[in-house]
Amino acid sequence: MPFIIVNEVFERIASIGVLPNMIIYLMRGYNMEAANGANLLFISSAVSNGLAIFGAFLSDAYLGRFRVITLGSFSSLIENCNLG
Repeated sequence: MPFIIVNEVFERIASIGVLPNMIIYLMRGYNMEAANGANLLFISSAVSNGLAIFGAFLSDAYLGRFRVITLGSFSSLIENCNLG
């Protein structure tokens, strides 16, 4: 159980730490305005956090707690790699 809590804390810290760098990257690499880049990252973060409800349902109904945590951690990794 402590592994799960620590994993989630580090995942949140990594996701939040990437956001300012991503705004600068979107401004320079894709010539986006700061507001548009912030909106894009906000939507991505909202979808990622909103899928927790779907994951909770999936975990309780079908897959089991640890399998869904592994799947969620992997999808978060893929999201962070795709944004960067």
